[in-house]
Amino acid sequence: MQAPMKRPHTRYEAFENIEKDIPMSADEMIKQICGNIPEWAIALKGLRYREGLTQVELGKMLGIEQTNISKMERGKRSIGKAIAKRLSELFDIDYRLFL
Repeated sequence: MQAPMKRPHTRYEAFENIEKDIPMSADEMIKQICGNIPEWAIALKGLRYREGLTQVELGKMLGIEQTNISKMERGKRSIGKAIAKRLSELFDIDYRLFL
């Protein structure tokens, strides 16, 4: 029988700098974890994960390159109204979430 581990195998660096035992809203926590990444970028990545899609698969569904999906998810490229409307149909949500 193995001895119990003292620390988990993986560590999440994003959580390392968060103050413990300080109440905060979900928005404040997301801001601390994600930094300056826009909410629409976080939503895009979360929705893609929820549906079990890779960036390549989502790119093919939208007719755009995987590199553009990656840039959108990191907040380095805006989504634009046309793609936002296609995403809204795909994920069944309001397109304005991505603008």
